[in-house]
Amino acid sequence: MITFLRIMLQGTYRNLLRVFTKADRATSIAMRKKILTLSVPPLETVLDEMCIGCAGCYNICPTRAITMVPLEKPVEIVEGYTKTQVPRIDLLRCVFCLNCHDFCPIYSVFGEAAPIHARDVGTPKMTLQEVLKKPIRAPPEKIDELRKLIPSSSFSLITNGGTGNES
Repeated sequence: MITFLRIMLQGTYRNLLRVFTKADRATSIAMRKKILTLSVPPLETVLDEMCIGCAGCYNICPTRAITMVPLEKPVEIVEGYTKTQVPRIDLLRCVFCLNCHDFCPIYSVFGEAAPIHARDVGTPKMTLQEVLKKPIRAPPEKIDELRKLIPSSSFSLITNGGTGNES
């Protein structure tokens, strides 16, 4: 019984000490004020400069939480392909299934960090032009399937990085 009372008193003392002295505070005063005033900025979910504007994420989203927003000024990514739109995620509709991230060609084809992620995209390590110069990671049979589907001028652009040399 004495041990039980000692444990209760020690716990009560520690909790009172935490409450009144604010010892072991996990968040700063500035962050606490932002939380209480509902002014915490949302995390960045799309890297516009890395996105190629293909709308793959928009098409795969099961909850239609992604909308494609037109760019004020279209950006030519490679010769013959101009990006005219970028995705925006409505985090209130998003269920964080991460299909958008997994389906993104920058991630799935080139193996780089995708420009879209429902939680936080982080900082890119490469520019889009550097990513597009990397070789595509695909087995030879998939490349042969693509060769049948894509016009030869576009296929040489994809496989040779726009050099025009046919392999």
